[in-house]
Formats: sequence, structure tokens, C-alpha cells
Amino acid sequence: MFMKSNIIIFAFVMLLSVLTGCKTQMVSCEDVKHINEISWLARKSPHGQKLESVDKIVYKLPQGDTNYIGYNIQYEPMCCDIPSQFICDCDGNIITEYGGYDGCMGECDIEIISRVNIYN
Repeated sequence: MFMKSNIIIFAFVMLLSVLTGCKTQMVSCEDVKHINEISWLARKSPHGQKLESVDKIVYKLPQGDTNYIGYNIQYEPMCCDIPSQFICDCDGNIITEYGGYDGCMGECDIEIISRVNIYN
């Protein structure tokens, strides 16, 4: 009887969490204040380019109203065909590339709402 009531209580709490929109996910870069806290950044250096600056940004994609947190990463330009600026999400996925022959690849109409420099 005691076990059955615990299962019912657990099921009720889980259902209540779903119905009230309880979210357990945390934004992985919300509290980042220094580039040493970005574990994937060392792996992202394309073509051996030197890192110039990193801004933590709040951005909005053109097809939505949701604000996201990510990074604007600027590398020292090497050549006209190699992108040198990237907007990445918290996990290091590239959203937009600037530079190179194409000028812009990815979400080129991204709206940057705010930025805070964390490396320069």
C-alpha cells in the first residue's frame, strides 16, 4: 500500500510538472564570464587562426521571437577565402560565418540584441 501511494504521488508530481511547463534544462553558457569556461572553443580554431575577440551575445533568429545566448567569435583574418568571424550557440554549433568568398553563410539575418566582451 505504501509503495502504491508513492508511485501515485510521483506520477502526480510528474504530470503537474509537465502541465505547468516546469523546465529542468539549464542554458549552458548563461553564466560564462571568461573564455576558459567555454570548453569547445579551443577545438574551434579554424586553420590555425589567432583568436582576436569573443563576445557573449543574446540573439534572435529571423524566423522567431525567442532570444538565445551564444558567442560572436572573431579570429585574425588570414586570407580572403577563409571566414574569420562566427556566431555560435552555447554548444559550439556554428550559426553564421562571416568572411571568405561567400561573405556570409548560415543565418545571415540574425539579430544581435546585446553583447558583452569576454575576451579581447
